[in-house]
Amino acid sequence: MAVLSAAGVEAESDLAFAGLHELLRPVLGCLSELPDIQSQALAGALGLAPSTHADRLLISAAVLGVLAAAAENRPVLCLVDDAQWLDQPSADALVFTARRLRAEPLAILFGAREGEATRFVAAGLPELTLAGLGRDTAAAILAAGARQATPNVRARLLAEAHGNPLALLELPGGLSAEQLDGLDPLPDAIPLTPRLEGVFRQRISRLPSSAQTALLIAATDNAGEVPVVLRAAASLQLPAGALDPAQHAGLIQITGATIIFRHPLVRSALYQAATLTQRQQVHAALADALAGEENTDRRVWHQAMATLTGDEEVAAALEASARRAQLRAGHASAATAFLRAAELSTDDAHRVQRLAAAAQTAWDAGQPARARDIIGRVLPQATGQTRTRLRYLSAVIEARTGSMRECYALLREAADANTDPSLSLEMLSEASEAASFCGDAAAVVEICERSRGITVNGELDRFRLACLQGFGQMYAGDQARAHVLLTDVVRRAAALTDPRALMWAATAADSIEGLGAGLPYINRAVDLARSNGLHSLLPLAMRRQAMELMWSSQFDLAYAAAQEGHRLSLDLGYGTGGHLVNMAAVEAVWGREDDARMHAEQALELGQSCSSWFPPVIAEWTLGLIDLTTGRPTEAANRLFAVTGSDHPDHNPVIALDAMPDAIEAAVRADLREQAVVRLDEFRGRVRAAPTKPGLALLARCEALLGTRDPDEAFGEAVAAAPALPPLERARTELLYGEWLRRERRRGEARGHLRTALESFRTLGAVPWAERAEAELRATGETVRRRDVFAAEQLTPQELQIAGLVTEGLTNKEIAAQLFLSPRTVDYHLRKVFTKLGITSRAELIRHGLPVRATT
Repeated sequence: MAVLSAAGVEAESDLAFAGLHELLRPVLGCLSELPDIQSQALAGALGLAPSTHADRLLISAAVLGVLAAAAENRPVLCLVDDAQWLDQPSADALVFTARRLRAEPLAILFGAREGEATRFVAAGLPELTLAGLGRDTAAAILAAGARQATPNVRARLLAEAHGNPLALLELPGGLSAEQLDGLDPLPDAIPLTPRLEGVFRQRISRLPSSAQTALLIAATDNAGEVPVVLRAAASLQLPAGALDPAQHAGLIQITGATIIFRHPLVRSALYQAATLTQRQQVHAALADALAGEENTDRRVWHQAMATLTGDEEVAAALEASARRAQLRAGHASAATAFLRAAELSTDDAHRVQRLAAAAQTAWDAGQPARARDIIGRVLPQATGQTRTRLRYLSAVIEARTGSMRECYALLREAADANTDPSLSLEMLSEASEAASFCGDAAAVVEICERSRGITVNGELDRFRLACLQGFGQMYAGDQARAHVLLTDVVRRAAALTDPRALMWAATAADSIEGLGAGLPYINRAVDLARSNGLHSLLPLAMRRQAMELMWSSQFDLAYAAAQEGHRLSLDLGYGTGGHLVNMAAVEAVWGREDDARMHAEQALELGQSCSSWFPPVIAEWTLGLIDLTTGRPTEAANRLFAVTGSDHPDHNPVIALDAMPDAIEAAVRADLREQAVVRLDEFRGRVRAAPTKPGLALLARCEALLGTRDPDEAFGEAVAAAPALPPLERARTELLYGEWLRRERRRGEARGHLRTALESFRTLGAVPWAERAEAELRATGETVRRRDVFAAEQLTPQELQIAGLVTEGLTNKEIAAQLFLSPRTVDYHLRKVFTKLGITSRAELIRHGLPVRATT
């Protein structure tokens, strides 16, 4: 087994990718096995080559690739100690990697102290709080190092050590012979970590002053490079052998040209005990000792730590270091550098610009709380476009992680103060979406009116303006005018390459052609976001993609997209409610009721906490469908009435229209005819104002259910128009017609429709719907045979996703890069695909294609 190790160092915890460089140094030869874009990004981040891709997810994927490649020949264990002091870019990349380990013979073990001011956060990873050793084992370790201690002293040390092996080894060394013999009293009990640091400080204090200073230099330099430490020591006029006493005392080891501390607590004890003046002197000495371009950033950081008053020269150098960190996607370290540069700035203009840059890079690093705090500090001093962009940034942060209502207010304020027409349209587009997510139809209409007078510049501006006008008319209730405008939006989208615009185009297509019609546009958006490295946009695009796939009855791919989007949102610090509700919706179709309810409830909680209407409403719709399919029509109706009722405080006319057929069915089954008629009248009016084939098919089905016209005629019309609907909705229409025919005692006619529905539900994996169709078929007197499961239907969503990419001609490396997995994980899933499909090679899969569940 190969063991790779690194340790966080408090004094240089803001030096981007320092921990990663230490950990990966022995396996950097594996860079050549990565896709070019990944190897270039990681090489740039580590300072091994010019930076070409400042994308932290790309770098994180490259770290996964390097470690997986290193583990091809033998297992690899990565040990990261004092992770609470690891620089944030390194921590982000390693946690990202740890979350995605599947088939690789690779393990990552992080060690972090509890109770530190800076905690190591690794959401999604299993945690183990280490307990102490058993009393007998602890006593044996203590006896080996404190033979002369009396029984009472040993008992006291055992009690204070709490089974901590380090304490058992080191505490006796901090006591005098008289204390061990029980002749002098022992020190008062204090918490263990400070006590151990105190023990090490005692041992350090016994060294000559020159050795203590040299040891402080070594503790402050994260790399432990002997030549650098000796040069710094010489600049402070320390003797050449200043480190020798520390080495003889066992506090450090010198192996080749590297200094290794006995324990990280020795390093922290030194740095914490040093006075401000001592720290300044040591940082200044290290800055002088770090020569060469490769040490520029380390040198600048030490200069900054040695400077207490305003110094524009150091501030400018630190700002330049921050820009370099940005280019390497070390955004968290860049934010710290910008902040320190602002503190050292000697004029307000530079200070404001550096604080603004710190806010942006903190957000880019996935640190929304930190970004908000910086914006709060700089906004009162900012003016002009700087203030506008800070407001815009604040709104984006709220949209991704906070309150959609606050986002809307911030965007309105930013747009009011802005002087750039294109930026105004961009902000108003975002504000319109935020207002719709809050269910504020009046605000969407008002934004539409505001946008009319804005001067457009280019096709993208014209597209945004057309979107604002189209959706404004839709929310105003003029469906016919909205249909014309949104048709123009879809036409314009054909030539666009902006992923955000294509997401709007998907919504427009759904509005005029029916749910699922936006799939081609959102697929293009996701592909463009991937290929252009726009990973901050990718979770948002994948949220929409999962919805479109689900509406198109491609449930396996929808679930895979929702899972990937959820993982990426966690990596980026975004809200996850939209992805949770997408998973819940698919789980409901599959009959995984417990999982669906759990994810829907989580989405409801998240939506309420961030004032977003969207996840809670979709979650209620999903829960209503669960109740409808499991025989609880009254509960289903109550939930779906809330989604579709115009008197609901969060009413959204777009989603209400889409959910109306489900609400009508639930009301009919719950014998709530009056409420069903109200919704049918509204649905009929909106469909006829802007008729589409899917809308007319669903209208006929609803009219048949309520019997507002001849049910036989209406159901026949609905079945004839059903090819315009996604497969699940087609099957539901067949089921409802078959149920009606059976109740009319036309059993022979009912069986044909019920068989068609059952086969479709089974093919789609819609278990509760299939069970309902089976029950109806049995009620007609027909024996229902169990159906063999097709091989393709045994594939998991991720296996199906990977197999689909193989059929498109992508290599394992390319698939791994696209899905943020390692090639070995892709190969692991692909071998399972081969087994389930009864094939032996990717060539066979490409040649025959993938027999996926029906989606047309």
